[in-house]
Amino acid sequence: MKPTKTLMCAMAVGAMIFAAGKVSATPGVVTVSGTILSETDSNPSSGVYVGTVTKYSFKNKDILSLLADATGNTWFTNNGSQLIYDPEALNSDATDNYSYDVYGIFYVTNTSTHDVYRLDGFDVLDSYYSYVEFDSYGFYELTGEGTGLGFWHDPALGENYVESYKENDAKGTYSSTATLHSLLYIHNDPYQYDITDYPGAIFSNSQALIIRGLGTFNYSVNSTTQTEFFTLSGSGDGYFSSSDDTRSVITGKVTFKSQGPSVH
Repeated sequence: MKPTKTLMCAMAVGAMIFAAGKVSATPGVVTVSGTILSETDSNPSSGVYVGTVTKYSFKNKDILSLLADATGNTWFTNNGSQLIYDPEALNSDATDNYSYDVYGIFYVTNTSTHDVYRLDGFDVLDSYYSYVEFDSYGFYELTGEGTGLGFWHDPALGENYVESYKENDAKGTYSSTATLHSLLYIHNDPYQYDITDYPGAIFSNSQALIIRGLGTFNYSVNSTTQTEFFTLSGSGDGYFSSSDDTRSVITGKVTFKSQGPSVH
């Protein structure tokens, strides 16, 4: 595996780091929603076999419920609970595990009780674990900073990106829109992470979902304010129990928005 460089993109993405010293805004809320198609098989009468596809929607509350079951933290499903992403925080645990700098940390927080639970780390046996990962590769050649976000593998995600941008040094403004390959993976077995290098890891989960697709990242900064907005729309797989009839096909959308003071 290799570290990504600067455009910290996908389900929640950070900003580009430029020589002028622009860094990411504050952590933001991640929103996940979509549609699940599941198959149910039945044998209504002798010699008759029927497969039925059921369509239903999922939202953030369903994601938080999955994570609540996985971690045992029932407060994840309480009112005010949110999935939070800090895209540019140095993830020291993942860095120690992979021996290169990795950025980006997921949390569940609650706006009323102020509970906070980090979704990756090391257990008591000193084994690394992670319940949520966002993978994306982009702008590796841009600055040579050597920073990384998520776990990724070139053939699995693709390396190319396209970007439109405008920088005005006199006014101290910059804006850009970039499109690149991205993946979001949420799962209940914390030791089955790094889906891009180990795609079979999903089969070890009883609850999991993957959304793969093209992400669009919008970034703007002026003398006072910095804004980041990311959207990932795509499709993928889901597993919601160990039985075959609960395998699912997923289409979904992930958004992240963060706004804060610009740093120069």
